[in-house]
Amino acid sequence: MTSKRAAWLLLGAILSVSQAARAQPGGAPAPSPVSGEPARAEAGAPRLTYRSPFEGYRPHRDITPGPWRAMNDEVARIGGWKAYAREAHEASATPGTKAPAPVAPTASPGPR
Repeated sequence: MTSKRAAWLLLGAILSVSQAARAQPGGAPAPSPVSGEPARAEAGAPRLTYRSPFEGYRPHRDITPGPWRAMNDEVARIGGWKAYAREAHEASATPGTKAPAPVAPTASPGPR
């Protein structure tokens, strides 16, 4: 083991021990930041509510692809990959900034 790696491991161990020592309960309850009096257990806590992270989840749905030739013609009509790059750029542009002028579509050579 290199001395540099050993030093980092030692530093990590020291920080872990110091954090564990801080987390140990002991002494009087901490004073309330509002009133300055010690916190009371019988005062109660606000009710917690659970909200699932999957609440708005929509499962994946397979889509039926259309005829490949018609799809290729549609992509060529709207400007090819440059149109998709422009859409992504415009979506990421911050409000108040002007998007660059659209790029003119080029003729594609077609299938080989």
